[in-house]
Amino acid sequence: MSVSQQAEALKQILEEEAGRLARETGCIERERVISGADFAQALILGWLQRPDERVEGFVQLLSRREVNVTASGFSQRFTQAAATFLQQVLERLTQVQIQAEAVDVALLRRFRAVIVEDSSSILLPAELASIWQGWGNGEQVNAAAVKLFVRWDVLGGKLEGPRLTDGRQTDTKSPFNTDTLPDGGLYLADLGFFSLGRLTGLAHRTEGSKRFFVMRWQYGTGLFTRSGHQIELRGVLPQRDGEAKGMGVLLGKQVRLPVRLIMIRVSEKVAEQRRKHIRERAQDHSTRPSEELLYLAGWTIVVSNVPHARLSLPEALVLLRLRWQIERLFRLWKNMVRLTNGARRNAGAFSASSTRNWLLW
Repeated sequence: MSVSQQAEALKQILEEEAGRLARETGCIERERVISGADFAQALILGWLQRPDERVEGFVQLLSRREVNVTASGFSQRFTQAAATFLQQVLERLTQVQIQAEAVDVALLRRFRAVIVEDSSSILLPAELASIWQGWGNGEQVNAAAVKLFVRWDVLGGKLEGPRLTDGRQTDTKSPFNTDTLPDGGLYLADLGFFSLGRLTGLAHRTEGSKRFFVMRWQYGTGLFTRSGHQIELRGVLPQRDGEAKGMGVLLGKQVRLPVRLIMIRVSEKVAEQRRKHIRERAQDHSTRPSEELLYLAGWTIVVSNVPHARLSLPEALVLLRLRWQIERLFRLWKNMVRLTNGARRNAGAFSASSTRNWLLW
């Protein structure tokens, strides 16, 4: 979809469709004072311009559209019906596929598509816990949170999402179905998306074609030789800083998925940073990390089903770093509209009852 087509699609949603959705959800029953398009555009454009905008600011914005509504009247619009309406508008907006600039790199062109998937969580006011469930236990509790899942085809430029789930939903239960990945495509994702079921599904052959993956190995997942003997990593890991090593293995005690195991020794500085992070996460969950996990932090360990003839060991490590590009996208979104902290600030703009139904963070 071109930029002009995207602009036309967004205009269609925020004008005609917003009016229809407002009527269907009961958000706006009569348009004599304010329409669904007025309500949606005031909130979206107002918060994009000023993430800490309050009711009075929206009233001023609407007055420029020749919509005369009082601050009290506008505040009273924040009902359950309004929440449903705004969520439906958001879902429609996220269906407009953004076409970023394609990356013309010879390494990527070896695949039909290069799909990077990731997620990011945003904390919400505690009043929203019954709608968007958060996570945590003990002292680390975030009662309400929403998680955004995004897929980006780096090769073709197609961006899908964000798709929204409860904050507590694990990455392995992503709303994106791996079956939609094209044959001959390459899948890259963070460690949180690692599951044997997902990788087995990706590697499943269909009419002679195949889908590929490059992912970090999940600690504790069994590794076996082709003859069936369990591999002890301490005996095969490279020992010099920067040294890399690869070998064919079977992944999973029951699945035994044929993959390449790629290992590279990282610097002691990087290893200590990883160990610090591991200890902090364990502390958050009131547990203690194993000595083996802390030891293995000294290596980047990767599994892939891409044949060596198609992707060398150094090239596999280069591709793995592509997943950081989507991290930059999340960072851009959060910095532009201050999503991380804006939820808690803006909650004070409305009554407790209306905040409970507030969905546009």
